[in-house]
Amino acid sequence: MCATLSLIPSCMKSPDPDIPWLLGGHMQQNTRRVKDLHSHNCGQILGIGYGVMGVRTDKAYWLIGPGQALWLPPCLCHTVRSHGGVRGWSLFIDRARSTMLPAQPFLVRGTPLLIAQAERLSHCTSDKSWSNIHARLAESFWDEFLSLPRASVSLPLPTDGRLRRVVDALSENPADTREQADWANEASMSVRSFVRHFGVETGMPFTAWRQRLRILNAQERLARGETVTSVALEVGYESPGAFSAIFRKITGHSPSAYMKLCRFSDKG
Repeated sequence: MCATLSLIPSCMKSPDPDIPWLLGGHMQQNTRRVKDLHSHNCGQILGIGYGVMGVRTDKAYWLIGPGQALWLPPCLCHTVRSHGGVRGWSLFIDRARSTMLPAQPFLVRGTPLLIAQAERLSHCTSDKSWSNIHARLAESFWDEFLSLPRASVSLPLPTDGRLRRVVDALSENPADTREQADWANEASMSVRSFVRHFGVETGMPFTAWRQRLRILNAQERLARGETVTSVALEVGYESPGAFSAIFRKITGHSPSAYMKLCRFSDKG
């Protein structure tokens, strides 16, 4: 069952323009952070300064890396899990403002301006701390956030039970080397039917989906401090060189650089 967390004071639901429509929270911890299935009665923008945070809904898995932020619409059931230490911020947006954004999650790459604004607003945790300065800052943040390019990159999850068996097995062991025909058999489907249904349900070819899964899993492992060589093997690549080439192509960073990025502000 999905629990609804009422983290926002009821006054935020008021149409009165003098009432805060945005409140924040700041997070920093050196151990793994896990939150079971829940939803919020308002919108949420979850940003990461260092570390990585995974957010899973019934339809997709999102990984928020350093400098990124994820939009979560109101009442969306999701789980949250970090991989190692994490530092970031969370801004809760009232329902009226939330209608200006899509009803599905999306990622943005934060600009230095947006990140600085969000960090400041994350300390405005109640209506008592709201002021004219915060109101102006919130409007500026909102304009900046709305202007950013939105990425729908995630790991889409099928709803068909037969296909879910496949993606669950691969999520447990991304290095599984079985071919597409083997997975079709696992799903009790012909190869042709498997290919067609998988593409329809996820919007991706199976081979591209598996590669994305492996890279997301690698990002999680690197954030936890595992070595590049061990990560390459654990996610299914025969050599660190081949893994590094694919990782850089998809993320824009080498594995070692990504690991440093995740831990750069570990003492901040």
